[in-house]
Amino acid sequence: MTEEQLNLLILSTEIYGRILMNQPDLVADIIAEDRFFYDKNDPENDRRFHEWIKDRDEMTEKLRMALNVMFHDSYKSDTCRDLIDIWRVLRHLQYNISDNIDKSLYDVRASEPYHGGNEPLMRVRAIEKLEVAGGERLGEKNNNTI
Repeated sequence: MTEEQLNLLILSTEIYGRILMNQPDLVADIIAEDRFFYDKNDPENDRRFHEWIKDRDEMTEKLRMALNVMFHDSYKSDTCRDLIDIWRVLRHLQYNISDNIDKSLYDVRASEPYHGGNEPLMRVRAIEKLEVAGGERLGEKNNNTI
């Protein structure tokens, strides 16, 4: 998979894990984060930002009501624990292969993944790491393969 696909898989496992752990505020933050860019030069930015916060808060409350019914105590489930293990392994892999992460700074992804579920930790490795040529995007002919 490409690094872009790895990022999507990490995001997907995190969102599903947060849902299983009944953390609607964090799910809403993750979803909302992708929908707003703070542009200091935009005179309407402050107004749009407050509307965005209001929409995020409404989404949080709706998620809270739904998750309390659908996933009560699911954070204790084997599925949730195993999913979080997968997420930890993928984050650690991302830290090790990404050229976009400053390795000189502390990052929680730098920590070795630890086992919390019933299944053994999955094993992943980079089988090929190609340099991205100037002007080419991930997903084109040169990309990082996992």
